[in-house]
Amino acid sequence: MVHTAAGLAERGEAGVLEAIERAAQQTAAQIGLAAVAGVVDWAGQHTPARTPCPAGEHETHARLVARRTKTVRTLLGSLEITRGYYHCGVCRHGFAPLDARLGVAGTSLSPGLARAGALAGAEMPYAKGFEFIATVTGLDLASTSTLARTTRTQGARARDLIAAEHAVTTGPAAPGPAAADADTPDLCYLVMDGTGAPMLPSECADRVGKDPGKNGGRAGTREVKIGCLFTQSGRDPLTGDPVQDPGSATYISTFEPAATFATHAKAEYLRRGFDRIRQPVVLGDGAKWIWAIADEHFPHATQIVDYFHAREHLADLTKLLTPVLADPTAFEDDLIDQLDLGDTAAIAHAVTQLDLPGHAPDLTRPAATEVGYFTGNHHRMQYADFKANGYYIGSGPVESACNTIVKQRAKRAGMHWTIRGLDPVLALRTLRQSGRDQILWPAPQT
Repeated sequence: MVHTAAGLAERGEAGVLEAIERAAQQTAAQIGLAAVAGVVDWAGQHTPARTPCPAGEHETHARLVARRTKTVRTLLGSLEITRGYYHCGVCRHGFAPLDARLGVAGTSLSPGLARAGALAGAEMPYAKGFEFIATVTGLDLASTSTLARTTRTQGARARDLIAAEHAVTTGPAAPGPAAADADTPDLCYLVMDGTGAPMLPSECADRVGKDPGKNGGRAGTREVKIGCLFTQSGRDPLTGDPVQDPGSATYISTFEPAATFATHAKAEYLRRGFDRIRQPVVLGDGAKWIWAIADEHFPHATQIVDYFHAREHLADLTKLLTPVLADPTAFEDDLIDQLDLGDTAAIAHAVTQLDLPGHAPDLTRPAATEVGYFTGNHHRMQYADFKANGYYIGSGPVESACNTIVKQRAKRAGMHWTIRGLDPVLALRTLRQSGRDQILWPAPQT
């Protein structure tokens, strides 16, 4: 390898440094693979005549029936391992204990390569991920289906681990809330939203779309519900704006209906210890399912409608009323002033003054619907008070999460998914966005 690198350097050929890097990478991989093979061979030599069955349902020990060879692809290259294979006469289950210890039971990929493949598959289309792994490591995963299968397997494992964590926080043996201390933040937020993911027609059967003239009136997406939880300990000293505590955001995501999402939200809320924080805040748009969750599971939280959604509704109301307005811009500006004060009654009064039943009866009902958005959310639109208290009034954190967790991976041109195919990808992206990869891939114990 040294002579080859020296020869390339002397010739000064283009790309010489990369060629040297690749040669060094291959040599290092060969040396590392030999070291790994030695350790694995040593571990594989321990093959007692009998060993406990991993099913754990009986005391009968499984019997050694053979020593079998298995090919495992690692970050360093392919590795042949020979290990004892056992069979339980009671449950008729065959297994190789060494596979479980090495983390390769039921797979031909090492844990390191499985992690790399899953992360690539979660971040980019499978074909690009396949190419990326080959370019960076020089390894061939055989096919894009290997990458897809690995991503789904690791994503399903992520869902199971999250569910196990949540079960601990909500089960009968869950510990009660700890007392707040000097380091406990003063404010915590749960921000909720939903975004559509493009689905195959089979996943949208009997679902009505938002646009009657599109896809024959059928839905083309399924909603992913997203929750963002974070804390706030203070404000910007110059502007007075609220400041999210760095690194405090975690996320939840699911295709499940609102009732199931609510249990996930509550469990994550408890896991984070938010039940010992003085002031919880629930933020969202005007969707009824969000406020139903807040009322049932977080009754002590302050509820806030996202200010920018409210402004959009004001713009819609002004556009609707334009035919009867002398100066639509001045009308909307006045309504914005009332909204900033939280005076939703004034917004309703401004519309009443237009006498729509007498001047534009066809606008009466749609205008009442828009006005009802404001009057029905009166206590959630006290923006002057919220700002005075230093609260966030915008749901930007969860909208950003909808983009990062769902859109950037699932909404690329031409993509259509099944729930079974996309949900594991979202689980991986949710954990990664939360900075919690360690529950899926713990740091090795040394």
